[in-house]
Amino acid sequence: MVPGYVLEERLGRGGSGEVWRARPRRGGLPVAVKVLHRGDPEQQVREAGLLANLDHPHLVRLHEVVRRRTRDGEQVALVLDLLAGGSLADLLAARGRLRPGEVVTAVAPVAAALAHLHDRGIVHGDLSPGNVVLTAEGRPVLTDLGVARAVGEQGSGEVTPPYVDPVVARGGAPGPASDVFGAAAAAFHALTGIPPWNAAGPGQTVVVAAAGELPDLALLAPGAPAELVAVVRRGLSPHPHLRGTAAAFALDLRHACRPERIALPAPGVDRAALARTGHVPRTELTHQVRRPAGAHAAPPPVRRWAGWSGRVAARVPVREGGPARAARRALVVTAVLAALAGSGWLGVQWGRGADAGAVPAARTAPAASPTAPTPAPPSGAVTGTPAGPPGSPDPPAPVPADGAPVVDADSTIAPTDPAGWARLVGELYARRATALAEGDPAALDGVYGSAGPLLDTDTAWVAALAAAGQQVVGFAPEVVTVGAVTPVDGGVRVALVDRVPAYRVGSAAGEQAVPGRGDRPVLLTLLATPAGWRIGAAELTG
Repeated sequence: MVPGYVLEERLGRGGSGEVWRARPRRGGLPVAVKVLHRGDPEQQVREAGLLANLDHPHLVRLHEVVRRRTRDGEQVALVLDLLAGGSLADLLAARGRLRPGEVVTAVAPVAAALAHLHDRGIVHGDLSPGNVVLTAEGRPVLTDLGVARAVGEQGSGEVTPPYVDPVVARGGAPGPASDVFGAAAAAFHALTGIPPWNAAGPGQTVVVAAAGELPDLALLAPGAPAELVAVVRRGLSPHPHLRGTAAAFALDLRHACRPERIALPAPGVDRAALARTGHVPRTELTHQVRRPAGAHAAPPPVRRWAGWSGRVAARVPVREGGPARAARRALVVTAVLAALAGSGWLGVQWGRGADAGAVPAARTAPAASPTAPTPAPPSGAVTGTPAGPPGSPDPPAPVPADGAPVVDADSTIAPTDPAGWARLVGELYARRATALAEGDPAALDGVYGSAGPLLDTDTAWVAALAAAGQQVVGFAPEVVTVGAVTPVDGGVRVALVDRVPAYRVGSAAGEQAVPGRGDRPVLLTLLATPAGWRIGAAELTG
């Protein structure tokens, strides 16, 4: 409940809250109400106060801030304009890419809105296609101003990895130049059909962004005027001082190419999926970065992805089939992965790039216990030993000296030593890697213990890869060692170390290399289910 408003339909959900279509109790036009779930209410109200007096035709209007008491404390809601044309992310998901003139129409006014913010000492801080929403007439409006802050303000904030400024990805504080980069990144996506940064998961995407090696825009958008390509490239410069101001970026876009009306989906297209407000429905791909660190700081740990106990937010909804798939197949780069849940354990709470996957483990036919409907966790902790050389060929099924059956992920009994747990975890990792590589969401049922954010997130990743005609190649994270195994309610908690070798993401037209990451300690919760051992949670411990 939000005092003064009747919430009629939930339009989206993100890590910071939910967006509802609402009707004022006192009468009037419908509005969008964003109910914030996380954060300090006092800070939220203060940040909203920065936005209250903004007035620009391409900025979403904040009508009021509503506060209410709940059992868990105070909750804040933002009352915003209701925009019915869908987001730029929705449009790109439906069409793949835009014509150069449409890109100018979509992005130049947003850059002008950014200039308005910057003139008043405010930074948006998280510009992406999901934050550019169109009116029914196709006029772009910059939204999600709840993440905005005063220039130079310290603290943590949200970013969308496929569009993040490399400086911010490395731990630096966002500034006006970061907003220019975000606008240029949105233009890049609109011209090519993919965002600038791609990888198999949010954490890995941040690693790619921090490296700052962009695909060749001219190669990916051969039909774009050279002047337009030059303007977008300048906005994407790795050197913030070379990007220019938001006002200059807006003006240069208009001079580089003649604007043209944006072609919105024709009547008959599912408008419910396109009718969005200041926040696109998300499955979860917004990333929280601690800031500020120096612009050249080492990448900080990433620990706040929903589904693992973090946020839920995908800025780009996934649509399968249609022109988007055909357009993306033609690209000589990786797929658009922005529709995905940031909670997939492709980086979620396992730290930067902490993708869990494994050495292929030998599958053996377990001897099921007729008396144990679910796996029996061990009675105590065991001490870890190395799991074997990563990437080595599958060994023959080992035969324990005591004659006990070898345990795999579908066993109804528990391993008795670290090597057994390493094989079991390795099999779960390998199943997940196979599901991503083969685009088989059904295979994820053999990985996760129950329906929930982890399963939902990976299912979204698989759908996004399929929609984009892309494939993960060579994604094979490795179990390095297994340490203590401790019984917990419903299963066990396994302390282990894993690593992610480099892999590739791409289509038949070409691939992009994704850097791996070194050894990281992980605390993995395995659930004992009737079907066998399944992953319940994971946490980076170092």
